[in-house]
Amino acid sequence: MDWGQTLYQILVMKLSILIFLLIVSVFTPNCYSEDLVNDLSNKIEEYSQKLIELSKAKDTLANQIKILNSQVELTLLKINHTEISIKTLNQEIANLTTEISKLDVSLNHLSEIYIEQVNQNYRLNKRASPFAVLITSHSFNKFLEQYKYLTKIQRNSQDILVSMETDRTNYDIQKQAKEAKQAELEELQKKLTEQQNSLAKQKNNKTNLLAVTKNDETKYQQLKKAAESELNSLLSARFVGKREVKKGEPIGIMGNTGYSFGDHLHFGLYNLKESDLSSWAYTNDIDPRPYISSNIWPMSDPITITQERGVTKYSYLYSDHFHHGIDMVSTNKTVKAINDGVAYFYKNPSSSLGNHVKLFHPDGKMTLYLHLQ
Repeated sequence: MDWGQTLYQILVMKLSILIFLLIVSVFTPNCYSEDLVNDLSNKIEEYSQKLIELSKAKDTLANQIKILNSQVELTLLKINHTEISIKTLNQEIANLTTEISKLDVSLNHLSEIYIEQVNQNYRLNKRASPFAVLITSHSFNKFLEQYKYLTKIQRNSQDILVSMETDRTNYDIQKQAKEAKQAELEELQKKLTEQQNSLAKQKNNKTNLLAVTKNDETKYQQLKKAAESELNSLLSARFVGKREVKKGEPIGIMGNTGYSFGDHLHFGLYNLKESDLSSWAYTNDIDPRPYISSNIWPMSDPITITQERGVTKYSYLYSDHFHHGIDMVSTNKTVKAINDGVAYFYKNPSSSLGNHVKLFHPDGKMTLYLHLQ
């Protein structure tokens, strides 16, 4: 009787301590202090506000360099913050893995003990039923003592079973917590990769800016003025006619705007119907790559992409520091419609800078072909 009660108490105490350690490992702060994380968050907010202020300042080369430096510092802070979060999650996942493994071993051991005790109870009950105990007892007190013993053994078995099921539930909960943290870790690792790529682009943008301008404010303003002049000429081009075209049909010849370092085609894509032509805005473009992939390229191979869409080595020259479209060149200068549609032809009356085509497609898309001869 004493052995069964003692074993039960030891098992319950062991599991209680194990669960306590598991809870402590999950909720105890990691080696990175909260002050460090808060300090990083405050610095990130500080640099974000600084970038907003710099964007409102006069557009000079010196200010542009300050913006690029601040972007680099901000991205470095974000990378540091993400790396700390990743290390914290890795530690939490490691702790959960260790404790879940211990809990699994203990639960399996407890299950073995419970099965053994059930077998013993079965054999004991067959030999010592309440009626048999009463017949064989020398006194009523002896009967009560033996009967209480049998009852306690049965109750201990039931208590162990309940405890085992409760702990098994806790085990499943911790496994789910671990899976959630692993999913969070994967997202953070993707975020870190994006931040590292962004940092590389930002550093490259500064290098290109200094290389193109020769760190000369006058050169910077000249290039900026040329880019603005190019855009203005495109926006002021005169409509000269429209016609229906088929996919692959020639609609123009690759040209040179004077600010392209040679002939090239600027290709853009917009969500725009022909009836909404008056609402077109140059900066409202969308990524053209998927649409090109589902149709054909506007030029024949071999095609060289000279400037991608987005933040590029030359995008600092545009008012919003973003290149809206893809620049490309080909030895075959013929420009083709990438899909069926209605083509609107425009020409700048004073020069060839603004020659271009707006091509409206039946699916609600409009493709833009700039810098044509």
